[in-house]
Amino acid sequence: MEGGNLVRVKLGKRIISGLALAFVFCVAASANAAPVYVGGCGTPSYTTIQDGVNHAVAGGIVDVCAGGGSGSGGSYPEQIFINKRLTLQGIAVGNANQAVMVSPAGGVVANTVSLSSGNPIAAQIWVHDTTAVSITNLVVDGSNNGLVGCGVPDLIGIYYQDASGIMNHVVTRGQTAVPASGCQWGLGIFVQSGTSTVTHNPGTSTVSVLNSSVHDFQKNGITGNEVGTKLTVTLDQVRGQGSTTGAAENGIQLGFGATGKISTNTVIDEVWAPDTSSDTGDAAAGILVYDAANVSILSNHVGNTQFGIGVVGDGSFPADNATISSNTLDGTLIFDGIDVCGSSGGTISSNTIAGSTQSGIHLDGTCAPTASGGTTVDSNAINEGCAGILNNTAGNTIAATNTYYNVVNTTLAADTCTLPVIGGDISRIQVAGSSEDTARPHPVRP
Repeated sequence: MEGGNLVRVKLGKRIISGLALAFVFCVAASANAAPVYVGGCGTPSYTTIQDGVNHAVAGGIVDVCAGGGSGSGGSYPEQIFINKRLTLQGIAVGNANQAVMVSPAGGVVANTVSLSSGNPIAAQIWVHDTTAVSITNLVVDGSNNGLVGCGVPDLIGIYYQDASGIMNHVVTRGQTAVPASGCQWGLGIFVQSGTSTVTHNPGTSTVSVLNSSVHDFQKNGITGNEVGTKLTVTLDQVRGQGSTTGAAENGIQLGFGATGKISTNTVIDEVWAPDTSSDTGDAAAGILVYDAANVSILSNHVGNTQFGIGVVGDGSFPADNATISSNTLDGTLIFDGIDVCGSSGGTISSNTIAGSTQSGIHLDGTCAPTASGGTTVDSNAINEGCAGILNNTAGNTIAATNTYYNVVNTTLAADTCTLPVIGGDISRIQVAGSSEDTARPHPVRP
């Protein structure tokens, strides 16, 4: 019996020790999962966002206190990098509910380079070589960045580089030169894949941008470039500067081998002021898919642009099989509501298009010798324009279900259309001619 009691005592001690050790592990795990704070509204607290990121465990949370920074108005004047999975989020403090990152007092500086060109980039938030990074309820303001002229780093508000995650309810604004210039840089949000500058291995980026506001950028609002990038853009508001003499803006761009889906966004006010129908320059676009295949563009509202939705292939990468459906386009100044050029296959269906100067839908033959055509166009409603549909590529199916209202021509087998003179008003004349054959939305590739 004594031997049996001894065995039971030893076994009991082992069980208790095991339970105690498990309890220690659980406590440690709970402690590791606890958030860190930036700005003094909780503990542990750090004075800068970068300090908070540095001290957070992988998979942890960094809470940025609204109104708690050291900058003017309680902002956070810094550039940061994130290279581990975590959640970065602004949190309310009392009635304050705006956590704002701004440019450092001395201006922004280059902190990485582009994976496509090697050109210097000044990213306000640089997320790289990691996965599952969530950024939410945070304003990234590029004002007072100190960048003047074109021979400077490319300013980007939030840059996911070989990194994946979600941006939800973020704001980017003011990613422009000071004063705004015609330089082809200044991006609100940029997602890119390529050979990592850190690991030197190929990387990919799968990113969703949701419920966010992107405005007052110099070149592009939301951009996803390069093979390996998959970008989903949903329920965002993207607003350009309106009529500007700076860069020809694009609201949302997928390009250079990227893939993705653009749905249920509002994109407005991309207008490059110097461009006219007789100008050969590059025009601004609401949504631009450039050398990117199998992209879905669904249920967006695009207004006050020079190209509404453009799908363009130049042969470097295919731009085929786009699905453009259930979008609303209004006020496409100078050119086309939907322009598909150098792209084969795909569908353009159930879109509502009003007020396009040239055409509601242009099946564009000016991107030859890139193969194009074979697109199905059905159930679109087109109101006002020189042409309902310009069809100048081969093998397209123009269904009888398309409806036309107040257009000069329902369909034309051409790439150009000329409005008639009405009441002697020659200012209304829009002659596409050879210039419109070469006018294109201008993509950006940092």
